[in-house]
Amino acid sequence: MKIRDGHATLNGDKTEHEMPSGSVEIIADDGRTLLCVTAQKDGSLRIHAGMVCTHDGKLLDDRLDIRPIASNAIVITRPIYG
Repeated sequence: MKIRDGHATLNGDKTEHEMPSGSVEIIADDGRTLLCVTAQKDGSLRIHAGMVCTHDGKLLDDRLDIRPIASNAIVITRPIYG
């Protein structure tokens, strides 16, 4: 599996990076996992939150809120802890 930086792609950079595990962790400001995204072999995504973490000055819970915004898009957020 390969990934590329979405912002860089908008600027014409289509550099791809190997990701043999099929998984990528998005890291919060405190160094803990904000989200872990795994591409399954069937093309689906498995997304899970790490543990409680601090990001953008907010203490975030380990739950996920999922909100559909279109037939081909969702928003996933981590609610504030408490």
